[in-house]
Amino acid sequence: MNLRNAVVLLLFVVLVVAPQADAYRFSVGAFGGLNIPVAQEDAESGTAYGIKARLPLTGFIAVEPNYTYLKNGDGEVLVDVNGWDETMTNEGGTFNSFGVDLLIGSVLGYQGFGAYGIVGLSTAKFERNGLPSNSNGSYWLGLGFEYAFNDQISLEMRGKAIIFPYDDSTNPFSSDKGSRKNGLLTVGVNYYFGFTQ
Repeated sequence: MNLRNAVVLLLFVVLVVAPQADAYRFSVGAFGGLNIPVAQEDAESGTAYGIKARLPLTGFIAVEPNYTYLKNGDGEVLVDVNGWDETMTNEGGTFNSFGVDLLIGSVLGYQGFGAYGIVGLSTAKFERNGLPSNSNGSYWLGLGFEYAFNDQISLEMRGKAIIFPYDDSTNPFSSDKGSRKNGLLTVGVNYYFGFTQ
């Protein structure tokens, strides 16, 4: 799913929920930051950004439909060429992820500090030049910290990890099966709708 379709879907979710704003508090937000491949010799750190909507189910549990884009930096790999090791630059690749996170903790964004845990599922696609695209169900884990300046606007910091199962048998440099793991450190802004305390 591309960014434009993700924006349209998130706006649709917000419009469906908006009539309940007097009795139901929700938010929309955007974030960006650093993407860090974990234990991947063929990729370096890159960028991450995305959008999300938070829909509280109770005072301490919420769901967040979200779109996240991750870009890996190019990595260097050693390749045996006629008995000699040569270093080759390998494009890091990109992830496009659309999913839903479950937040547990301080999720209503009222003025002041809050923290919460994150677990989630997504459908993610890994793409890299010269290799077939690889789409799989993926998992998210993390922690979030939020500071609300008032009852409408908050600043958020998150540390998350995506676990992306893969089959790398089409890669000429590898035939591994396992998972790609990427850590994210992001900063974002949320805007809240609905009732206040």
